[in-house]
Amino acid sequence: MKTILGLLSALVLSVGVAGAQTYKSHIDHPIVRYKMQARLDPAAKRLTGHYTLTWWNHTDDAVPDLYFHLYLNAFKNSDSTFSREIALSSGHRRSEEEQPPEKDRWGWVDVDKLQIAGGVDLTSNMTFVHPDDDNDRDQTVMRVALPQPIPPHGTIELSVDFTGQLPRAVARNGFEGDYFLMAQWFPKIGVYEGAGERGRKTGGWNCHQYHANTEFYADYGVYDVELTAPSNYVVGSTGVRLSEQRNSDGTATYHQYQEDVHDFAWTACPRFVKVTRTFDWQKEVSPAEIQKWANFVNVTPEQEALRDVSVTLLVRPGHANITDRYFRAIFNGLKYFGLWYGQYPYDTMTFVDVPRNSETCCMEYPTFITVATGFWPGDHSFNPEGVTVHEFGHQFWYGLVGNNEFEEAFLDEGFNTYSTSKVLETAYGASCSYERVLGMPVASFAWLNVPLPAFPFAHAPSIPVGSYFSCVQNPERTIDREGYLWNAKDDDLVRYGWEYLSGASYGTNSYGRVGLTLRTLESYLGAETMARVMRVYHQRWRYRHPCLADFIAAVNEVSGRDMNWFFQQFFYSSNVADYTIDQVRSDLVEGKLGVYEVNGKKQTFTEKDASKEAKGAAKQYRSTITVRRLGEALAPVDVVVHFDNGETVREHWDGQYRWTRFTYLKSAKAVSAEVDPECKLALEANFTNNSRTAEEDNRAAAQWYVRWIFWLENLFFAAGFFS
Repeated sequence: MKTILGLLSALVLSVGVAGAQTYKSHIDHPIVRYKMQARLDPAAKRLTGHYTLTWWNHTDDAVPDLYFHLYLNAFKNSDSTFSREIALSSGHRRSEEEQPPEKDRWGWVDVDKLQIAGGVDLTSNMTFVHPDDDNDRDQTVMRVALPQPIPPHGTIELSVDFTGQLPRAVARNGFEGDYFLMAQWFPKIGVYEGAGERGRKTGGWNCHQYHANTEFYADYGVYDVELTAPSNYVVGSTGVRLSEQRNSDGTATYHQYQEDVHDFAWTACPRFVKVTRTFDWQKEVSPAEIQKWANFVNVTPEQEALRDVSVTLLVRPGHANITDRYFRAIFNGLKYFGLWYGQYPYDTMTFVDVPRNSETCCMEYPTFITVATGFWPGDHSFNPEGVTVHEFGHQFWYGLVGNNEFEEAFLDEGFNTYSTSKVLETAYGASCSYERVLGMPVASFAWLNVPLPAFPFAHAPSIPVGSYFSCVQNPERTIDREGYLWNAKDDDLVRYGWEYLSGASYGTNSYGRVGLTLRTLESYLGAETMARVMRVYHQRWRYRHPCLADFIAAVNEVSGRDMNWFFQQFFYSSNVADYTIDQVRSDLVEGKLGVYEVNGKKQTFTEKDASKEAKGAAKQYRSTITVRRLGEALAPVDVVVHFDNGETVREHWDGQYRWTRFTYLKSAKAVSAEVDPECKLALEANFTNNSRTAEEDNRAAAQWYVRWIFWLENLFFAAGFFS
């Protein structure tokens, strides 16, 4: 029997390897190679693991030590830097009622043994360090002193045994019941940067602590991982499955393999329903679309070719009805990110439908993401499409272009916010706003939410008042503009993730603000030039670690323009743009009034003379338009002036000083003016003051009056329901 099982196992392995041969590595010399085995004990909520790590020193430095991330230790106690920052952000630590049971609350990782493979035991050389703060109780970064330095371009092979205790779901990690997400779960070597890399003056380890408002940074390499879990659990992970083996102890071992990635995550749950479909790119993309986007991003049609991808959804039984929408979102991501930035290079994509309201959602890892949706999503909302496209998009911004998420989170979150919004608008168009009525989604937009009295409606939700039963376009569209307006002045955009004032400021400056800023950049460069900028930047920095300066260089190179002013205003500051039309005025030009030189002699003209002269000539008007800069951000803007004879004049202002004035002498009067008429400044703080008319127009006020009456009618109707 063992012989037969062995032959079957070998057959499965050979089939899996054959299927994986379509992938060709894009990295000549990986910096890291992990060969790992890990076992999940669901009852104890524990992982035991071992790996052999081969690390290559790609620099000209002799490296005397090694640094490792021990991310799970962020959840070890209330004195970790992560826990302290969470408490500071919320203003208090969670109450006892909010805490999970004590036995489930904490998580950690222990390095049981670390040695040079086949050689020196380094376990006693391990020390905890805290490079970002003075918290000597934080244990999320470990330093290991070496008996002798690793020479330039030399390698070291390590053998590591570790044990991980999983916490109750927190920060996209841990367990809920019989659902497990293993993310940042093993001792992970940091990134050694040589002089000149990402602006470094001297070489050194880049290995930050686990903070409340940061994500991750690691080198590209090879992950060869065997995962063991109870055989009734469905397991999904990063990479291609090479084999699956049933063990005599009631467990199963899954052999996963992936090259050219910088992380590895996995999940296990007995209640997952596994659905696999193929993204057949030649069915999803027509020849006409290939030609269209090839022209748009300035490449050949051959360079636009995509690849087939095996896509697996691990869905919870209650969400089976959303399966088609999940797959359509992933397929749209594969299609448009691929056409715009270059094909998705991996053979597989796995995405996980996590428990509702789980803190393990929503997150990205190479070839593996977690997503979620409500119990009953609206047919025309971006739920689950928005989060699914966004998390998939991180395969490109973070996965393939590996920026440092600790130091420049905006280079992945913000770029992905911009790209996600473009995909949603291209693939789906406008979304509808929805309100919930007795749990049922109703297409509507609430102009007002009326809270109910505590008695007798304790804990009841407020009553939404507004337009119902028709698709009302979401005014926030696909980028959070409201969040930007609330938090824009808190911090400069360029800042280390843990140095922002608050979680809200981190979110604004890493996501929505950058999305709006890139929209603004696109307005200045033009859509085609912007598309080519993004393509060049992405292709140039695939499987590498860029910084903001590298993106700026791509912008200037591809556009042929010096756009440094733009980045100085909108990335390296917290200044807000706000331009307004302050005045539109037209005065009738009458005849001469006063003393003038006539034939070398002074002559006095009276009002009677002026009136007489004006009657005998064609009417002339002197129109003045005053434009002001109310915000601190400096940006060039266009100004359009409309005259009562239908004539339109377009002006351009550099926007540098606080105000400017345009003056016209014409037979027609200026009737209105608008600054930034095409809304190039998506970062504009107040669009309502961008235009002005010479005379009052009460039509808008009348419209708002009608709306208020409608709101009040709705309110009285709702109140009557409870009377």
